[in-house]
Amino acid sequence: MNSLACRALLLAGLVMATPALAHTVWLAPEPGKPQGWHVLFGGHAGAINPYAAEKLKTVTAVAANGRPLAVSRVTRNDGVHLTVSGPASLILAHYDNGIHTKRSNGPSVEKPMNLVPNALAATRAIKYHKTIAAWTPIVTRPAGQPFELVPLSAAQPQAGKRMLIKVLIGGQPAPGIKVSRNEEGEDAVTDASGVARFVPQRGFNKVWSGKRTQVSGNPAFTEDSIEYSLGFFAK
Repeated sequence: MNSLACRALLLAGLVMATPALAHTVWLAPEPGKPQGWHVLFGGHAGAINPYAAEKLKTVTAVAANGRPLAVSRVTRNDGVHLTVSGPASLILAHYDNGIHTKRSNGPSVEKPMNLVPNALAATRAIKYHKTIAAWTPIVTRPAGQPFELVPLSAAQPQAGKRMLIKVLIGGQPAPGIKVSRNEEGEDAVTDASGVARFVPQRGFNKVWSGKRTQVSGNPAFTEDSIEYSLGFFAK
């Protein structure tokens, strides 16, 4: 499927999709802009919000032949908008979602633990993302993200039919990692070779994975959270 057709289906899938969105970050194609994308964030109670511009650290795009494509960004009242310089197969992003501290006398605050009175624990949240804009052989190759989901087939997924996704941490297959839909439930867990068997739904899919690691001796936070979202359309 070519990039333009895939974008049209992605947009249609986003319009029809109504699942809970949790706290996933993803890219939505912009109507009337063939290479335009809007950065969105799933907030509380299924709300869709713009994502804070300062938290979007890097965005890169790759053409079907592996050539990097320039990406420009502009921040408006409704968040960050991206424009890719040509037809992309992959768009990759890195987000720093900050340090969130739980406290005994109120809701969590986005500050390091050592700056919050009555702090109990704190999590540093890093997010990585990949949008598959067109299904080409390049999508089966690792892009080098520290935490990454890689489809093992370049064929566009079909709803209800199992697809294989490899989870890589530091470039190495990661066993025992949960892979789920929109952070909900546990659709699959990676096997000894780091591969999960995921069944996509018709329309736009946001596949989530992540890992939390306890941290000791750091005054700013007690836990590292790294999350990944993979966005694509299944026919």
